[in-house]
Amino acid sequence: MRYFSEDAAHLPDINDTEILNVFKDLMAASWDELPYSVVQDAKKALSKNIDDKAGQEALRNVFRAAEAVEEFGGILITMKMELDDSIGVSGENVKPLSSEFAAALKTVFQRYATYLDAFGPNETYLRKKVENELGSKMIYLKMRCSGLGSEWGKITVLGTSGLSGSYVEQRA
Repeated sequence: MRYFSEDAAHLPDINDTEILNVFKDLMAASWDELPYSVVQDAKKALSKNIDDKAGQEALRNVFRAAEAVEEFGGILITMKMELDDSIGVSGENVKPLSSEFAAALKTVFQRYATYLDAFGPNETYLRKKVENELGSKMIYLKMRCSGLGSEWGKITVLGTSGLSGSYVEQRA
């Protein structure tokens, strides 16, 4: 018998219950602004001397990714606000993008794509979390700007629909 989700990415095996709980808290939290208590729990769990080194490494990777996404997301929000200030929230002052802003958009996309490509095949769960956290902000920038290039169509946001929990992919 072959199960439908047999080839789906699984979370890493973590034996220590404290590390597992912090890992789940980090994966469940919004990475727009990491909750202080989760950050403190993660630092505490990472500083422990335990036998579950693989679990600690998985937590370390998620924590690093969460901090990076929090910082990068802040940059994207700043760009969004600058764009809204420039052209108006409803687009009443539409004008060509400045060369500086266009270069910044290009750099942001390159860094986003490079970061997603850095995840290994056993880190699919982490890649999906990063796509979910940053994808909506990237799509917002894409919707507000024209002439960005076809590579921006590769940005996705993974979400679930209905009670079945099936994945729905939303493309820019």
